[in-house]
Amino acid sequence: MKHTSITLLTLTAAASFAQSAPAAPSAFTSTGNVAFTSDYVFRGITQNGGKTALQGGFDVAHTSGLSAGVWASNVNWTNTTLEVDLYANYGFSLSKDFSASVGYLAYVYEGNSALNTGEINASVSAYGFTAKLSHAVTDYFGIAGSGTQYYELNYAYEVAAVKGLSLALHYGVTDGKNAASNDKDYAIGLSYPVAGFTGTVSYSNGSGTFAGTYEGITAVTLKKTF
Repeated sequence: MKHTSITLLTLTAAASFAQSAPAAPSAFTSTGNVAFTSDYVFRGITQNGGKTALQGGFDVAHTSGLSAGVWASNVNWTNTTLEVDLYANYGFSLSKDFSASVGYLAYVYEGNSALNTGEINASVSAYGFTAKLSHAVTDYFGIAGSGTQYYELNYAYEVAAVKGLSLALHYGVTDGKNAASNDKDYAIGLSYPVAGFTGTVSYSNGSGTFAGTYEGITAVTLKKTF
């Protein structure tokens, strides 16, 4: 009887320890986001004719550097009002200050598959700068022929004098076929936390073949990440 009591006590203590021991950290992390913007601008061009857009996405990342996600927004193009982006990436460190990423991104337009576009991409980041190349492996947003390339340089800076304030700068060049050739765009944005959201004010413009669509757009966005 005494032996049984000791055994039961041991089992009880072991079970209690197992329940109180912290679980091993997961190799996966997930995040979601939702945003409301006064104008959805992509590579310098409004995607919804200057109207508001509701956007949202979900991402899953692994400690190995692999990640994947989905993102969607309403748009205003011929025969479509919805864009869904599907993407996967692999990020890795090159050194203490340099990192890199390679990936694939598919732009899918509900109701108008002629606009669907697939791009492979590669980027290098250091000291707040990110240089990225995107190469279309399909037609480019309705323009026949693969091979259009988009080069971009981005810079992100935390403004030390104002806690939470960040600055973003962007410059991009399209090098492609037919009507997609030699367009340039640029943007500047300021972001600041607002009541649990991130508020951003941005200005973007551009020049080139699609000059009539570069209008000097100022957009205000509220985004929540969870």
